[in-house]
Amino acid sequence: MNKRFEALDAFRGIAALMVAIFHFNVVGVISELTIIRNSFLFVDFFFVLSGFVISYSNINKLKNINDVKSFSVKRFARIWPLHIFMVLLFIPFALVNVFVGVDFGDRFSIYSFIASFFLIQSFVMIGDSWNIPAWSISTEFYTYMIFAFLWLLPFFRNKLILSIAIIFISFVFIRFGFGINISIFRCLASFFLGHLAFRYYQKISVKPWMEWAILSAVISLLSYSQSENLTYIMPFLFFLLVVVFSHEAGSISNILKGKHFQILGVLSYSIYLTHLWFVACLKSLSIITDKLINYQFMYTIDGVRKIDFGFGFNDFIFIPFLAIVIITSKFTYQFIEVKSQKYINGIYFNKT
Repeated sequence: MNKRFEALDAFRGIAALMVAIFHFNVVGVISELTIIRNSFLFVDFFFVLSGFVISYSNINKLKNINDVKSFSVKRFARIWPLHIFMVLLFIPFALVNVFVGVDFGDRFSIYSFIASFFLIQSFVMIGDSWNIPAWSISTEFYTYMIFAFLWLLPFFRNKLILSIAIIFISFVFIRFGFGINISIFRCLASFFLGHLAFRYYQKISVKPWMEWAILSAVISLLSYSQSENLTYIMPFLFFLLVVVFSHEAGSISNILKGKHFQILGVLSYSIYLTHLWFVACLKSLSIITDKLINYQFMYTIDGVRKIDFGFGFNDFIFIPFLAIVIITSKFTYQFIEVKSQKYINGIYFNKT
């Protein structure tokens, strides 16, 4: 199985941009849009899509423990190098935190660094780690392992009940919390929904109009609802979106197969992991200009740091911000993601 789901790839790129916009809080119109405020939920789309794609790509390759080892190495080579590269880029902010006394809280502690290094920050920390979006990478890597080992079990391969049970139990933990970090359960619920999407997508007859229907439902809910229940609703809508667009049967899919959307899909992981570094740079710049020329453009409003340059066109700053993130992502994709994958896979598989 080596089909590339181009429409879903494009959605991954769009979702990464939406998360970047969500984190780039600006005093203006865009950051106040309900769909932007809800864009943190696109992380659940990443999880659903991962469950679908990982299942599609690997179920015929996972037959024994050695296959699980090979799978683990490939997933590690895919996600860890860029993750640790970005963590290292945050070292200057950690030093500023120590020597200048800028208030970053416990985010840049040694403990947080070690947790981030081993991709366990979502299990051993409650607050933010060095690169905040990487919490999802932490949970996803270990979800990969859980899936791979489960796939070795005939019961899991032949019955859907275990996947359904994982989804149900995960939503129970998401709902009640039980005083622990629930990040892994958020990933498990959506990932295994993605796995179910893989199990069902070929059994469902998809019509072109369904693309418009499910996309309209997703956009409408994210644009008009501020209910906390979206946490539970959106993963199931993303499940339907993945199933429908995996068939690429309609006009929206044809649009998403366009060159620029495909580039966004390729760069999505880099966009997701790099964008917050630039937000941190702006915060530091605001602190410096405040000390040097008494000009500050980042303020804490209702517990959220927001950018305000003091004029009526703050929203225009999104254009250079996203442009810089995309350009940087081209670099990190080519020189960090691709090269590191080849290097790590080469070392492991040449030995074996």
